[in-house]
Amino acid sequence: MQLKSWSIFTIISLLSLFSACSKTETPPEVVVPKISISATTTANEGNGSSSKAAVTVSLSEVTTVEVSFKWSTTDGTAIGGQDFTIENGALIVLAPGELYKNFAVDITGDNNMELDETFTISISEVLNATLLNSTATVTITDDDTYIPEMAEDGPITPISYPGMTLIWSDEFDGTIINTDNWSYNTGAGGWGNNELETYTNTSENSFVLDGKLNIVATRPYPNIYRSARMVSQAKQEFTYGRIDIRAKMPFGQGIWPALWMLGGNISSVGWPKCGEIDIMEYLGHDQTKTYGTAHYDKGGHQYKGGNYTLPNSQSFHDLYHVFSIIWTDNAITWYVDYKQFYQVTSTSIEFASFRLPQFFIMNVAVGGNWPGYPDATTTFPQTMFVDYVRVFQ
Repeated sequence: MQLKSWSIFTIISLLSLFSACSKTETPPEVVVPKISISATTTANEGNGSSSKAAVTVSLSEVTTVEVSFKWSTTDGTAIGGQDFTIENGALIVLAPGELYKNFAVDITGDNNMELDETFTISISEVLNATLLNSTATVTITDDDTYIPEMAEDGPITPISYPGMTLIWSDEFDGTIINTDNWSYNTGAGGWGNNELETYTNTSENSFVLDGKLNIVATRPYPNIYRSARMVSQAKQEFTYGRIDIRAKMPFGQGIWPALWMLGGNISSVGWPKCGEIDIMEYLGHDQTKTYGTAHYDKGGHQYKGGNYTLPNSQSFHDLYHVFSIIWTDNAITWYVDYKQFYQVTSTSIEFASFRLPQFFIMNVAVGGNWPGYPDATTTFPQTMFVDYVRVFQ
């Protein structure tokens, strides 16, 4: 009986083994990864020489088959053939096991001072992968440097720039202040900074003479101060561009001139949610230095800024200088006489308020928390002279 049972068991085992060997094995399932292109990249334009904008296309996981795609460029504010090399349907293949491919677009450099420009790179006709993100935005940053033209009274900038249009300016060439451009904030109360002046709209404190706007801080009586605060609110408001303001500063302890901007929606959202761009601030006791700052709201008032010091102990009171910003939808860059000294970007600050219109403010404050207060060395009147305000886009 034992021998017979063993024989039956053996036969069954052999049949099972034969059956297993006769089955066709199923090949492993091919992985279909997701494919995406880096969403943003930047490239310096270069001073008359070419550079490259590097882009990465990556897979979510390795696969055992080739993955291929085609890529193309599309114009934005940057123009193909002028600012970068056009591509239309170039094929790229990732071999089995490769997770990413890098490629680059040639950027055409020039010596024109201009706004940052953008174009897009897109991928299409993807094989053996699922398309997750198909478009990258390339920002060409303007890194050109310049030497300003020198007039007898200081550096001066041109009335035009290649690739830009002068959309508005006030050259102050008439005999009166143009009320199509400017109105006034008037009154006292410290203006949120414990300032001493009362702002007026009289010709004592603001007027045009010899092609220059004069904003004058006066002390008509002991401890009584008057000045002007001119605004372009609801008259001239702008979003983005290059802004040039040529001006000469007053001087003295407690003297605080500024050339700046506020969001046109300040009446509805308040400050700092409206955003503030200080193109130029200056403290009269330090005649060699100016400041540029962005104020914004991020759970309360926040600000970031930098400063510029003239070389060789020069004074902003002695000559005119040109205070500029280049403002795009993702960056604000500050300059004095073409020299860049600070930048904020949409990744370094809360940028939403700086994608909306802003108006100009020009004023000379007397005293305040930051500059301190006039003392026995401070003389009056003190005048900020403005030669022009220009907006290019």
